[in-house]
Amino acid sequence: MSLRSVLLPVIVAVLGLGALSAVQDTGFREGIEADLTERAESALAAADLRGVDVEITGRDADVTASSDYDAITAAEVVNDVEGVRTAVAYGPDGPASAGTVTTDAYLTGSDPEPTAAEDTTSQDTTIDVSAEATPSPEVTDPSSDGASAEPEEDEPERKPTREEREQAQEDLVEIPNITFVTDSAELTEDGRRVVRNAAEVLEEHPEVEVRIEGHTDSRGTRVDNWRLSERRADEVLDRLVALGVDEDRLTAKGYGESDPLVVPKTFADLETNRRVEFIVVD
Repeated sequence: MSLRSVLLPVIVAVLGLGALSAVQDTGFREGIEADLTERAESALAAADLRGVDVEITGRDADVTASSDYDAITAAEVVNDVEGVRTAVAYGPDGPASAGTVTTDAYLTGSDPEPTAAEDTTSQDTTIDVSAEATPSPEVTDPSSDGASAEPEEDEPERKPTREEREQAQEDLVEIPNITFVTDSAELTEDGRRVVRNAAEVLEEHPEVEVRIEGHTDSRGTRVDNWRLSERRADEVLDRLVALGVDEDRLTAKGYGESDPLVVPKTFADLETNRRVEFIVVD
């Protein structure tokens, strides 16, 4: 029996198994996308959002509507569907910008400041002009001998102890992962909520200084991933400052795909490597 007659059936069998596996993987993914699409459309119908197109790729959704406002609203509904990782909003002119249709209160998650017209506090004051003004007696400091008081020296800035830094780091590690719209530095609704949580934790540890580190997965070029990680880290820093965290306590740095948590073999691994970390500095 020749070697060729032995190897030929083996090669045919291996190729057949590979083709069968590819077909099964494709069918499994298409089944997931069809299920997510059906549930996303049901959620939009329940929210009375009509004329919205949803396209699911893997677990990422592209949401298109006739206006930026409808697109962003619909994307938030789709993003809340279990199993959907991110939802990108598209208006009539392309990607919808939250800044064109929302207020600062929407972006920061805080209530707007009352305007002068909304202030209901009474400002009326009755002044009695019939009485003569009585000058107030001059108050003299008995301890003063006439010389000007020396200005008090500022107390030295308090540095956190090692135990305080360790406790702050433990609390920051417990913060959930911050999510962004795919391939952008725009925070998702859940991402904005997590940043507010981070601001609360930082306010509980007012002495510590923190470096905000951005990381991406390995898809795309190294340069693009590094730039994206820088933009995402800067976005988190800016939002924390807007929420009241002292900017002098914060720095931001992007690492791109250079520091993965796991070797990427699945979509879940890629999602694990996409992250923002808070590192307490000495």
